Amino acid sequence: MKTETIFDLLTTAVNEVITEPWTIAELNIRYLASTNDAECDGTYLDASGDVQVLSTEFPDEVIDVLPELFTNRASEGNPPANSIQMTVSAQGRFAVDYEWDQEIQDEDDHFTKGGTVKDWLQIRKDKYGYSPEVD
Repeated sequence: MKTETIFDLLTTAVNEVITEPWTIAELNIRYLASTNDAECDGTYLDASGDVQVLSTEFPDEVIDVLPELFTNRASEGNPPANSIQMTVSAQGRFAVDYEWDQEIQDEDDHFTKGGTVKDWLQIRKDKYGYSPEVD
């Protein structure tokens, strides 16, 4: 599927999952090359300017094509990327920023080699200086 078509699907999906008036949303998409999977999360500003969590319960056809954003980029000869930050306005305008995030790749490599969560949390703390809070 063409990249532009995928972005159109994403902007439509964002508009459909936000059920209240809003101004702008930010969607973060991460690509795991080892499994050719993508995952996402995001936030949006409601009409009063408060930050809300963006549901990423998008239709399967949207989730299923997210990896194509990265494989299309590679097949077009662009530099490698494993992260996208997409900003979407309530009017449907959007901007996209592709990036390479070494931490995503390191995590993917760690679990591909059978690493444990406990070990990964320590590696992340040692290498990147933080670890998520565990409740």
